[in-house]
Amino acid sequence: MSEIIRYVKGLDPDRDAWLTNFFTENHLAYETFPDVVASPEQLKFIVHLEDEQIYYPCSDELFAAIIEKRADTVLTSAYIGIWTRLEKLVREVVTDPYKQRYLLSLLTIKYNHETMHKVQLPGRIEKRLLGIFTTISEIDRPLAVEREQENKRVAAFLKSETFEQLFNSPEGLEIGDTTTLTDIDLQLHLLRLRRLLLLSSMRPIWRQDQPPDSDTLRRVMNQPLDTPEWQWICNWLRDVIAGKRRPCILWVGGRSGEIVFDLAILHIFMKIGIKVILAVKQDFYYHRVSFIDLLEDPTLDELLEDADLIGDPKISKNQLLRYLDSDNRLLVISDGTREPFNPLLTSVTYARAFKEADLVVYRNPGGRENINNHFQFTRDIVSIIPGDDGEVDILLKPHHPKAVRFSRAQLRRKAQELISMVEREKAQGKTIMFYSAIVGSIPGQLKTAKEILNVFVEYLRSSLNDVVIINPGEHFVEGMDADDIMYMWEIFQRSGNIDIWRFQSVDDIVKSFELMGKKVPPEWTGKDATYSTGCTKEMEIAVQMQKQYPEMQLIGPPYEKFQRRKEYGVGKLYDRTLAGSE
Repeated sequence: MSEIIRYVKGLDPDRDAWLTNFFTENHLAYETFPDVVASPEQLKFIVHLEDEQIYYPCSDELFAAIIEKRADTVLTSAYIGIWTRLEKLVREVVTDPYKQRYLLSLLTIKYNHETMHKVQLPGRIEKRLLGIFTTISEIDRPLAVEREQENKRVAAFLKSETFEQLFNSPEGLEIGDTTTLTDIDLQLHLLRLRRLLLLSSMRPIWRQDQPPDSDTLRRVMNQPLDTPEWQWICNWLRDVIAGKRRPCILWVGGRSGEIVFDLAILHIFMKIGIKVILAVKQDFYYHRVSFIDLLEDPTLDELLEDADLIGDPKISKNQLLRYLDSDNRLLVISDGTREPFNPLLTSVTYARAFKEADLVVYRNPGGRENINNHFQFTRDIVSIIPGDDGEVDILLKPHHPKAVRFSRAQLRRKAQELISMVEREKAQGKTIMFYSAIVGSIPGQLKTAKEILNVFVEYLRSSLNDVVIINPGEHFVEGMDADDIMYMWEIFQRSGNIDIWRFQSVDDIVKSFELMGKKVPPEWTGKDATYSTGCTKEMEIAVQMQKQYPEMQLIGPPYEKFQRRKEYGVGKLYDRTLAGSE
């Protein structure tokens, strides 16, 4: 199996063809569905992949069975589970006899078609069938009444006198002669967190009109959590309270009822200075909370009154960081899917939130097998799901040791170092020039682009006196992606220290090849900074800065020619297409 799960292309053409069929049939091939599936660069925000490594959103066992064409048994069982849930849903929410029978007949046809070849992942089939159901049924929020009632019950429980008395009981605190106030503070936070997690696993609290009796509640909420995973969480929070880190948590919310406990837990994190991003489902997925629920459910609407709901599925890094740098408010986003866990289909906003987080917590049982496979992720992941009889099951998935993370503080420090350097040069009467050039905008030409950039900058340095030329290519750190680079350079570019901002022209590129003793190849003919989305965004900044500092010179192609470029690809050093060229 280890050979299969670490699949290497190019060894068996027949198996490679079947693998391609697996991705295309599941609509997970980026090359075929670039507007739906995450690019390889975006995927690497979440999953740490080695060169040529292939990611699949399922268990290792299921992937191996599909590739070996022996998945009938395991897939058939999973498919039956999907149909059971779907049939129950239709019969529960569609009351008109004709429409109910029509929907069941249509879904049966689609179900049989999708499951015929035993290559479709269960999550992909369920997503498609649920899409058909919500479209045809014309029910905006299936199960809304039931889910709203569950949330209302938990909210009422958390406001009850019984909960207040039990939750604020000092039972479990260990205070001795040598116990410090810091120790007590940590114990209080951990005790509250543990109690809320244990209570959130008690389904009767939201499924029944009356919560369990006081003795049952006291027994459950004061149970110990003596596992290595819980101890890891305790140590992580101990570092936070001790001031060793000021982290950000991405909390992927669970189902209705449970989500109210989640919000209570998140407010504990916020009180100790942790930035929090809550992610929910994009669309209906049974009892999982979706983005529309946050707006329509009266209980959630009230609980999230002070939160920032971000509906943009493609928020930029700078926008996200501005939210995180503002007042300590809860940020709420959608993961962009109606599946338990599928990094190939998450939104750009979710991928960027994952990348900016220090810890990711998943509360969905359905995604456990996709987390607990051989893949490693770029961030520490904790999966917390309800167990039996008021217990919780915690899985810890440490991040890949080679995962590179540039924190906002690191990027700011690097930008500030550059600012301090040019300020010293300016104090000596030197002129500061910033050179914006194509670096990765031509696929497969990154090495040549760097060579062109370095050759031309050296030519300028030999030609200009008392001019300090900032070449971005000389300050690149391995592991940085376009998000990191654009964030760092924008801090420098807005510092007001640039006297001349030069953008790469066609003549600059021609001169560079001349200096290298080469003719301009076809892929570089006619290219200039307007071909780069990164340069286009920098031109926007340059124009804004020139309004603040009219004496700053702009050299290069005219502003109008930059307007044909779109947003740069997520995590890429090049963009997808010219505007309007699809």
